[in-house]
Amino acid sequence: MKSLLKKVGLCFILILFISCVTEEENGLKGPQAGMTCNEPGNRICSGDGTQILECKMNMDAYQWETIRQCNINFGEYCRIVNNTPSCTGQSGDTGDTGDTGDTGDTGNTGDTGNTGDTGNTGDTGNTGDTGNTGDTGDTGNTGDTGNTGNTGDTGDTGNTGNNGEVVDNRSPDCVSIADCIKECSDSSCATACFEAGTEKGKAEYQAYETCANNSGHTTYIDIYEACTTEAEVCGFAGDPNYSIPYGNADIDGTFGYIITTEEDITTDMVVQAPFVTGTVGSIPIVDPDHSSNIFSYAAYSPAEEPNPARLIVFQEYNTVALANPVSYILGDPDKISVGNNNVGLTADDTLQLFIIEVDSEANIVCRHGFGVGTVNVSAINTSAGDAGNFVITGSNIKIYSMAAAPIYGGDVTVSESDACPPN
Repeated sequence: MKSLLKKVGLCFILILFISCVTEEENGLKGPQAGMTCNEPGNRICSGDGTQILECKMNMDAYQWETIRQCNINFGEYCRIVNNTPSCTGQSGDTGDTGDTGDTGDTGNTGDTGNTGDTGNTGDTGNTGDTGNTGDTGDTGNTGDTGNTGNTGDTGDTGNTGNNGEVVDNRSPDCVSIADCIKECSDSSCATACFEAGTEKGKAEYQAYETCANNSGHTTYIDIYEACTTEAEVCGFAGDPNYSIPYGNADIDGTFGYIITTEEDITTDMVVQAPFVTGTVGSIPIVDPDHSSNIFSYAAYSPAEEPNPARLIVFQEYNTVALANPVSYILGDPDKISVGNNNVGLTADDTLQLFIIEVDSEANIVCRHGFGVGTVNVSAINTSAGDAGNFVITGSNIKIYSMAAAPIYGGDVTVSESDACPPN
């Protein structure tokens, strides 16, 4: 099926050549930055699929130059879309974000216990450290995120007034203290953040801490559910324009073909059906106007220092103008086991699920949300072609916006493109 042909390159080493080299010298197949070219202005994918190259004049000779690095740590790679090279899943402000989902320690409240009158913070327990939230370069090593607790349905569909307008209870005074403390790793840092706040902010944060301590809970999501009002004031719920959770997803995929080194995707390699269904915000995860054009496929990239192996399962549309949303799951197959596997952004999670928005060139515009829950993997074999397979099912996976993730402490975005506008 010609309309499904797509360039695939799933290597994880970014290579930028300074001098002119040949395929024989670098040991890679296909064009690379620094090689000679003949057609100025022509754009192609690099042989390893990590870059978009353009033929330019350099030192009296035409050479391939890198004009965009594909964020391979996010499962992105260069392929041809509408006869134009594109980084699938390209994200960020400049087109090359590196770890565009890396929120740092955005969920770590440090020792944010009861500040009391002296400002000495206690310890509310391990409230979760999201580490690299969405960084697929090392999804199995996202820092010490601890126990995120019960990630079930909070039942909270947004904070609205009587007229239906969204009410934003966030206090900048308290949010500034909370954001400061989230970056801390010890009580002295947390105390300094608290003491640097305004009197209003201190009182609001103290109210949150008092409620949190009295609740007996230690995880962000449990404290949020027990102390919703106080959590909202200090920003631990994130942007109130997004409902919590933001949606739900069901997963059901049986893949009897694993794409590895093939350059083109053909109909015998894909499943012509979705494997992720449900809603995100007010829209369905599968665009109803293009549901007949949807297809899914599983791809594998072996470990290559410094990156681990990657299994990536995409769900997209066979249309000239790409439809939305697009979904994908990814993880380190060495850590995925037959049986139950956690989905989320912590070190305890072996898989990550993202619902994204793409442009006409298959570049990521923004992320609608990420999944948290449990799935069952009944088969995983990353052997190439029809010798491999991957079977995954799961239901009631909670979807959270990156801008409203109380499970990890509120807003875990690192740029505006991390979260699509609320719908």
